[in-house]
Amino acid sequence: MTQAVRVLSAVAFDVAHFDATGRADPAVRVLSELPGRSEPFHVSRVYKGAQGRYEEVLVIADPDGVVVWESAPRLIRLRGEMFEDLFRLTVDEPIGIASAGEHTLALYLDGALVARVPLFVEAPRSLVATGTTMDAVETALKKGSLVWLRIPQRGGGDLQRPAWYVQDGRTIYVLKGGEEQELPGLEAAARVTVTVKSKDVPATIAELPADVRVVTDAEEFDRVAGLGLGTRLNLRDGQAALDRWRRDCTLVHLTPLG
Repeated sequence: MTQAVRVLSAVAFDVAHFDATGRADPAVRVLSELPGRSEPFHVSRVYKGAQGRYEEVLVIADPDGVVVWESAPRLIRLRGEMFEDLFRLTVDEPIGIASAGEHTLALYLDGALVARVPLFVEAPRSLVATGTTMDAVETALKKGSLVWLRIPQRGGGDLQRPAWYVQDGRTIYVLKGGEEQELPGLEAAARVTVTVKSKDVPATIAELPADVRVVTDAEEFDRVAGLGLGTRLNLRDGQAALDRWRRDCTLVHLTPLG
């Protein structure tokens, strides 16, 4: 019978972060050095399938596949194929987290695995987690094409804008001005916040402060701009864009601080 049930979505997310931001990012939080204990988190899931009662068990496994948490079996009732049934479980008891690597949330109905989804660990006070987070940032930058920048403004407050970039390891370059992206105040800021999102799942990998440096060296500008020809989408003038960028644009180097 469980083969007739589909999991439309499933996510485990920190209670306090959700209450503060309204975002259900797929991460549990540890507010200590790793290994540590998790903060309370919710597990939401949406099923669609044949009407009836099912025994559900939820499992979290670490990057090596070792189970770090398993829920008690509970009965859920689905209303039938015409409905999407939402369930939320709050996990208040702390669970042991040893690794900052990508974990897995698995869902079982009547003993059969019906879904497996990624689960991240946020450990902002952990030096162990910092290196893993920066590794994940570098990987996400390789796969993606946009980051979000939060830029302080002279009159007060911040401006948030998406930005295409050229990657250089764990740092990025962004080109602004002319016919390119508008990023007001970027070159005047000493530091901005860079939000890196996963291309594989709808999740924020990290929000990191980044030092700002305007590129004034012509050789560095040409090297990075040349790489940008391969990352800029819908480039109308092809190779001729290099001359346009030299003439009209400012190149800014951002170094995220892990």
